Amino acid sequence: MFIIWAYQNKSTFFHISLSIHENILLKLNLAHWHIQNCSAVFASIRRYNDSMFRNSRTVPQNTSNYILGINIASERTLIVYGNPSGLVNERVEFTSAGNLSFPGFLSEVSSHVDRLLMITQAQRLPLPDVVSVSVAGNYDPQTGIIDSSPEFSEWKSDALRSQLGLRLNLPVYAETKANAGLLAELLFGGHGDLTQAFYLTFSPRVRLSILSDGQLYHNTGLSAGTLGKVRLAQNSSPGERFQTLDDLASGAGLLGLADFRHSNHWEPGLLLTEFIQSALDQDPYSIEIVEEAARFLGRNLESLVHVLHPETIIVGYPYHLLGDIWLKPMAEALSQASGLAGSQLPLVLSSKLGHRQPELEALAPAIMALRANRTS
Repeated sequence: MFIIWAYQNKSTFFHISLSIHENILLKLNLAHWHIQNCSAVFASIRRYNDSMFRNSRTVPQNTSNYILGINIASERTLIVYGNPSGLVNERVEFTSAGNLSFPGFLSEVSSHVDRLLMITQAQRLPLPDVVSVSVAGNYDPQTGIIDSSPEFSEWKSDALRSQLGLRLNLPVYAETKANAGLLAELLFGGHGDLTQAFYLTFSPRVRLSILSDGQLYHNTGLSAGTLGKVRLAQNSSPGERFQTLDDLASGAGLLGLADFRHSNHWEPGLLLTEFIQSALDQDPYSIEIVEEAARFLGRNLESLVHVLHPETIIVGYPYHLLGDIWLKPMAEALSQASGLAGSQLPLVLSSKLGHRQPELEALAPAIMALRANRTS
């Protein structure tokens, strides 16, 4: 990471003589470098050197309140620059191929982090002190290993925490998307007093985070919360293509169910955001699909609710945007399947974080870890 190195070694970096610029261009091995590329590199160095010199006299050097947050999913990776209060100053996002290797993905992240930090440095903001990660897949926060990710087929037992830390030269705190989403609720969603709760996320897969006695549940198999793998009863499935909860209740599954029920109603290439907006606009076909998927999910939570007795079930990204369109049929189906009602039934709520949920999810693992470090 050139920007972080330059900042941390600015006493050396500032004294690079611009006369070296012209000399080096003559000495570079032209078999490996083009003169135009070299000129662009040193032009960038000159601009950045000037910027860093100005910033060194005006920017406070305490960076303990700034976080680089990374939210990794198949449809996009979001990178944000923010602080423990949830304020986000800047953000960038990009998409990656599902067959991209882990080292290739890290290279893309590094490139976009450089881009983001150039923007924040132009605003005279300090460099981040820690990295916070929310990742889709089976991640072990104890070892820092991501065992696998259904979204990235080439990822196998990759050292996410250590490799990302080496790339960025910063400490890294990471969690699965569902766990990071629940941490965001505890921090920013007004649920700081919860001790027994479920948190559901639906994109890219249906995944459950479990809060038990105020602690996130983890297991050694790294597959805790993979609710989307629950198989549907044959007599209740809409069709042969729908074998699991993921097949009809995940983001992709909901679109598949919509195509199965009313294939001529939407234009080809329908996006999940467009489908959700059509339901919010009271499109009856969209609402029908949402209610069907929500009922399936509610019925399949019956056993977990009886065993673990959560006080609250929070519907997270992105179905929290649907509000009661999703909540009401889900709660009714859960009540009918479990036989619970009134105070015996968990309170079913949607996240109140709105469109800011992905960026707050990205920041949450580091914020929670930093708070725990201060109190320990």
